[in-house]
Amino acid sequence: MAVDIFEDKLQYAQMFGKPVLTTNWPIPRETVPDRWFCYDMRGTDSDPAAHAELVDYTSYDHSGTVLSPKPLKRPATKARRIGKGDYFLHGETMELEAFCEEYGLDVPDNPIKFEMRPASPDEAELFYALPPEKDEELGAVGHVRMDFGRNGDEFWHTWWPRGPEGLNTPEFKEELGQVVAQLRRGVLKDFSSMLRHCHISGGEISGGICCQNYGFVVETERYRYCLRCNPVRGDYQAYLTAYDLRTQELNQVQEQGAELDSGPVMGSIG
Repeated sequence: MAVDIFEDKLQYAQMFGKPVLTTNWPIPRETVPDRWFCYDMRGTDSDPAAHAELVDYTSYDHSGTVLSPKPLKRPATKARRIGKGDYFLHGETMELEAFCEEYGLDVPDNPIKFEMRPASPDEAELFYALPPEKDEELGAVGHVRMDFGRNGDEFWHTWWPRGPEGLNTPEFKEELGQVVAQLRRGVLKDFSSMLRHCHISGGEISGGICCQNYGFVVETERYRYCLRCNPVRGDYQAYLTAYDLRTQELNQVQEQGAELDSGPVMGSIG
């Protein structure tokens, strides 16, 4: 389970003398507004639920997540110890908007424009190369092939067209850029972020050769974007395939019309 910081109430607290909002559940980092800060609290081996350290992320002994308008540790500091009295719950919950009003802060805009969901198992074929006739039927525009480089924190990408050039319109290119920019806030931020997102968000799909692959779908009014994550180092690690929904619907209508035209002709009785 993950928290929607723009919809859900969080616990009102103080940490290191600063007002913060906290939750027991993870907060997707791509949803954190610009100029805000988000950290994980980590327990100990003997007491995983304890609030012992503040870190950027943790994949084990996660005991809570902190959202703050101010930095709570230096970027170079891997972990800051949470001592007795450093963390205090006020015993009430609060929405982000109310928190901002309480402290005279501007209410931040939600940085998420496009909703992303895990793929279902029956969608798996949409994330891989398809025969040309299937691409045409589904309105495939093309795909972006991506990897994070040797160190896992670069971002290399190549565009591969798969449909008629007429589908690759300026409007499509603009929206594709916006979708990729949003994905770069979270799942495509770097290799570690992608690996973490895959492990907590589901979306397992069949078809991976060397490891388990994961699929995620972003659907807009005109396009469906299918992101396949291949979380293994030394290989291409993500593919984002775009389908034109309008072309897909038109092809379906034409196919249905052709079926009707080729059906049996009923003669009159009499």
